[in-house]
Amino acid sequence: MKLNKYHTYILCLFVFINLQAQNNSFDRALDSIHRLRKLCKNESINLNSRLKYAKEASRLSYKTKVDSTILLSNRALVGIYMIMDNIEMIRAISHKNLKLARKLNDSTIMAHTYRNLAWSYIGPELNIDSCYIYSNTALKLYRKLKDYEYQSLSLSYISHLQKNEQDFVNSNANLIKAINLLKLLPEDDGILDGLISYYHQIGLNSKASKLYDEAIEYFNKALEINNKLSDNYDYDYKGYNGVNKYMNYLYTKLNLAEVYRLKKDYKKALSIHDELLKDKDLSKKDPGTYVTLINNKAYTLFTSKSKETKHINSLFRRAYKISDSLNDLYKIVVSGNDLAEFLYAINKKDSAHILSKKSYTLGKQIRNHHEVSRALMLLSKIEKGENSKKHLYEHIKLNDSLLDVERTSRNKFARIQYETDTYIDETKRLTSQNILIIIIGLIIILVFALILIIRIQITKNRVLRFEGEQQKANEEIYTLMLRQQAKIEEGRLLERHHISEELHDGILNKLLGSRLGLEFLVIDEKNKEKNKEKFNIYIEEIRTIEKEIRDLSHELKNTKLDAEKDFITIMKNYVDYQSNLHAFQYNLSHNPNILWENIDDYVKVNLYRIIQEAIQNIVKHAKATTITINFLLNSNKLYLDIIDNGIGFNINKKNNGIGLLNIKSRASKIKGELKINSKSKEGTTLTVKLPFYQTYL
Repeated sequence: MKLNKYHTYILCLFVFINLQAQNNSFDRALDSIHRLRKLCKNESINLNSRLKYAKEASRLSYKTKVDSTILLSNRALVGIYMIMDNIEMIRAISHKNLKLARKLNDSTIMAHTYRNLAWSYIGPELNIDSCYIYSNTALKLYRKLKDYEYQSLSLSYISHLQKNEQDFVNSNANLIKAINLLKLLPEDDGILDGLISYYHQIGLNSKASKLYDEAIEYFNKALEINNKLSDNYDYDYKGYNGVNKYMNYLYTKLNLAEVYRLKKDYKKALSIHDELLKDKDLSKKDPGTYVTLINNKAYTLFTSKSKETKHINSLFRRAYKISDSLNDLYKIVVSGNDLAEFLYAINKKDSAHILSKKSYTLGKQIRNHHEVSRALMLLSKIEKGENSKKHLYEHIKLNDSLLDVERTSRNKFARIQYETDTYIDETKRLTSQNILIIIIGLIIILVFALILIIRIQITKNRVLRFEGEQQKANEEIYTLMLRQQAKIEEGRLLERHHISEELHDGILNKLLGSRLGLEFLVIDEKNKEKNKEKFNIYIEEIRTIEKEIRDLSHELKNTKLDAEKDFITIMKNYVDYQSNLHAFQYNLSHNPNILWENIDDYVKVNLYRIIQEAIQNIVKHAKATTITINFLLNSNKLYLDIIDNGIGFNINKKNNGIGLLNIKSRASKIKGELKINSKSKEGTTLTVKLPFYQTYL
């Protein structure tokens, strides 16, 4: 048997050590995960190292099997993949995060994850349906969370899709909503950058819709807000422009100049180009923007029918050369088409033909249908015969297909919205059906509960009636007790008078006579000296007896019987009995000027019952160790204070007990005012004030 106990102790010790080691290992793992997450967010570390730290944090998190830890590490990993534009990994991890967020019921992370998924479908592999559904889902979650900034970002994603599908009206409507949401937030550089981005995009949409005045208005608004940005502002990526103050200004001005060119206000367009070209370092700081600027200036001069042919040719060729060196296919196509138009206009058709062919091929490669259409139109002019017709027909067909795509895409958004709304309506219908079932169930439960409450209330009413009858009986008993006590006191008074008379008229007179007889006794001369000492002793003793009897007579004769010996004595006996029974200390005091014998028995009965009910409540609920009862007389008003040092209670909270109701009822019966003061852990004070003390005298 001892061996078994020994083995049990060893086993318990082993289990304890093992559990302790596991706890320590878990804590170390969490510390490592937190450290790795911090490192992966450090922008001073190269991106590959940050990715390595994020992957390790995610791997360790899966070992902990703690969903919240896994979710946070995965989000950090998604952030790195977003910087690296690794769309495949963003989608894969985001779908895992969605499952974890749903499991944890974390609406915020669910919304962010849907937004990340939407962003992943905006890139080169544009998937309108997926992007729209994810953006719309994120938008609804952000609305529930009242997150205005991320609502605006979701709206901007949707507007981006609509812009790509040539739905400029709805795109601008969503951008306006996004702007109004951002205006609800405290203004800072990040919010200003968002507003600039949205105003700029509205300007681009308006330009595409040939609403040039509206485009100018919104571009100027973007420039106005850009002036408010800090000079050293550098974006913190959230989905806005992602550029600094200078680049915001540069891009907006370029587009503004383009609108003035389209309005044929060439003077204003060229003045903007010249202003921007004053920055001699632009070609080094941003070669791509520099190419666009000089190409646009050349095209503006060309369309304005400027005679500076050499200068225009120089600008076009420089733009094309830089685009080619940058291997920027979009810019090569655009600048190639512009230069080809210029060369065709100055009758250099062979060069124009070569450039148009190249722009046509590259335009199809990058799927820039607008530039392909331009190239086809110029080729139809340059080439002759069947080739010209072929290019023209292809140009017309491409434009028609673009219009069909535009109409289809507009219908597509309506279809997606309809399907989404249909799904939501079906979900609502099922939810309503479930709610109806729940309501019916609750009604049935409520009916049974009401029946039960009614039965309980009937039982309580019976108990209350019984207690009321019992209280009446107790009051009658107490009244009889008071009357009996009064009769006893009356008998005691008569007996005292009788004893007093007997002592005074009998014994006292006899003793007085003895003393007088001894004083006048003739003393034998022979024994005079011998008896003198004895006589003195006898006389002194008789005087002592006389004094004691006189004092006793006066005390018995005194008619002031301490009126408190009726009500106060009964009260003290009751409180003393309860104190011994329930183990609490008490203090009972009263003003000696209160003439209890002149107070109506009905008042005393109710005061007695109030004290009785209060003590019962204190014993049951208050857990008090000391109870103080004071009868005070102030301004011709009688006060009863009952104070305990118990746990107290909330006097504002509804109380279903009948104890306090009985006390209130009895106080009102004697036209008294009841006041209760109580705080948690600070005890309770109950005060009854009788309004007109003299009416009871």
